[in-house]
Amino acid sequence: MVATTFERSDRTAVAPRVVMTEAEALRAIAGQDPRPLLVLRECGHCAATERSLVTEGVDNERTFLLARWFHCVKLPADVVQPEHALHALFPDASSGHLFLSHVDGGGRVAFDGDLQRAELWSVMLQMLESAYGGRFEPTLNELAKQLDKLDTLDARVRELEKRRDALYETAARSDRSKLAKVNAELAEVQLDVDAALAAMEREFQRSPLARPASAAQR
Repeated sequence: MVATTFERSDRTAVAPRVVMTEAEALRAIAGQDPRPLLVLRECGHCAATERSLVTEGVDNERTFLLARWFHCVKLPADVVQPEHALHALFPDASSGHLFLSHVDGGGRVAFDGDLQRAELWSVMLQMLESAYGGRFEPTLNELAKQLDKLDTLDARVRELEKRRDALYETAARSDRSKLAKVNAELAEVQLDVDAALAAMEREFQRSPLARPASAAQR
C-alpha cells in the first residue's frame, strides 16, 4: 500500500533538509495525485504501523478496497522529530499514527493505533464521497461480490491442481483422458478468474473513480 517513503534521518551522509510548513509537506507527499490522503507513520515504541489499518483475524477486504481510492503514504518514525522535513504532518501527540484528509489537508481525521474497523471505514467512506462527489457503496458491493467469486474460483483451482498432480504421479495410460479433462477444466476456471479480475478493474475505473471533485474544483 506504500506509495511514497521519505528518507530516514538515521541514515548517514544525507543532505540537510528544510523543515516544511504543513501546506508544503502536503504538497510534497501528494505530488500530482489529486486523490485524498491516507498517511501512516511508523512508530518506534509500538506496533501501530500497518496494524493500524489491518488486524490479524479480521476481514480487511473493505479496508483494502477503500484504500484503493486514496493516495497512501507511509512515513518513518522520526517524522515526529521537530527537525524532520515533514514534521508539520505529525506535530504533536494529538496527530495520531495515521490520518485521512483531502489532498489540501482539509477535513483531516486522525487515528491512534487502537482504532475500530467500523469507525475507520465510516470516515474513509465519508472522505471519499466528499472528495469524489459520488456514492461508493454500490461500487464496494460489486467489488465485494467479485472478491467472493474469486475466492470460490481460487478454491476450485486448488482442487483441480491437486487432482492434476495426483494424475501426473501415476502417469498411467488410462489416466491420460482424465488428465486432459482436468487441464481443460483448469483452463475454463482460469478464464472465469480473468473475467472476474477484469470486472473488478472496470468497476475501479468507473465513476466515482474519476478526478476527485475537490481537486477538479480548484
